[in-house]
Amino acid sequence: MTLYRHPKSLQRSAAFSVRINGQEAEVLHTDVADFVICALAPEDFPATVEVTPSAAATGAMIHPESKQISATVEGGIVRFALSQADKVSIAIPGNKALYLFANPPESTPPALGDPSVVTFPAGQVTEAPMLTLEDGQTLYLPGGAVLKGRIHVKGKSGIRICGHGIFDGSAYSVEKDGLIPSIILERCPDVLVEDITMIRPQGWMLLLAACKGATVRNLKEIGEVVCSDGIDVAGSSDVLIEDCFLHNNDDCVVIKALFLRDKTISEAGVDARENVENVLVRRCTFANWHDGNAMEIGHELSVESVRNITFTDIDILHVHGKGAVFSLHNNDRAIVENVLFQNIRIEHCYDRLIDFRISQSRFSSDAERGRIRGVVLRNISWSRTPFNRGYTVSLIGGWDADHTIEDIAIENFVIDGVPVRHLDELEICTRHCHNLRLNS
Repeated sequence: MTLYRHPKSLQRSAAFSVRINGQEAEVLHTDVADFVICALAPEDFPATVEVTPSAAATGAMIHPESKQISATVEGGIVRFALSQADKVSIAIPGNKALYLFANPPESTPPALGDPSVVTFPAGQVTEAPMLTLEDGQTLYLPGGAVLKGRIHVKGKSGIRICGHGIFDGSAYSVEKDGLIPSIILERCPDVLVEDITMIRPQGWMLLLAACKGATVRNLKEIGEVVCSDGIDVAGSSDVLIEDCFLHNNDDCVVIKALFLRDKTISEAGVDARENVENVLVRRCTFANWHDGNAMEIGHELSVESVRNITFTDIDILHVHGKGAVFSLHNNDRAIVENVLFQNIRIEHCYDRLIDFRISQSRFSSDAERGRIRGVVLRNISWSRTPFNRGYTVSLIGGWDADHTIEDIAIENFVIDGVPVRHLDELEICTRHCHNLRLNS
């Protein structure tokens, strides 16, 4: 077992203390959630976790619920066991979320001393106002290391960003600097981002812009500010996102195709107007805060086509605000087709469940409207609260008779353990929508 020690300047939690297999773990702080980062090897299991809140706990739940991890409370202390390396949220009434990011040991850490490896020391904060990388380079953040700044890599291949360390976006501020993305990989083929934890963003957290071939694995994010998108797949294809835990105050994972003209990002802008295809998002946990959506395609889709997009085996801890769980917003000319949402477990949402629309908004850049066709929602489970009834709706709306949404299949949708037998149970409002069907 490895319990990482972080720089003293990184703020610690005043709300929780945590012990893992009897050893004290550092609990770090953000304004929306506290968190622990560690690495657990096979010999560490079952791993016993004890959480002591500042005020005695009266109850606790471990999320995602699909993991079926039971917690006990005795003497105000919460106890539970992990059978494998995992990422979980510990919910104790009266407290904000506590996240435990228990990583497996690094399988292929880069060789230190290799000239192709850029690394920074554990236990220290390294400031890098603008870091870039060259072809074939690896940025390695070992456990306990903190990199504070931003990264923008353009036109380089074989980039890898990895390690159990922390990327901290708070070197900038929204008020002073604007919405600064934390990591931009622009037109970089064959990239890999894995294992790092990202906190305190001042804008989008990870932007894959016109990348061909990208893998994002075991990424952990805690985003606070509005516009803290988790992963923006913008004009990129052949993308795999897996085993990630994303807490964002905007879209958790979003598919886009656009030109970013913001000079705070780049004088030349970032051109991500490429067709998007073959994006697979699997085995992830999403916690969406007050803005944005859990799983989004849009709004900006200024290309010919967006197709072959799959979200599967996803736990939605919550969509608390004005966004939706399932969201397609085609504000430009693209044809969006062959989209699959499968094996999705929703623990809480409020405002909107399904929101598929073709529209024109402040995000539009095309005069022509597009289409949406061939969308499947399969094996969906929603735990509805008493507050949802009459307030949570679904919208499926095309633009006009020539720019429609069509061929939408809902298969095996379950609410509170009961299969949905009629579309009216989902309170779906439609316009210019054809062949919407329910298959129990």
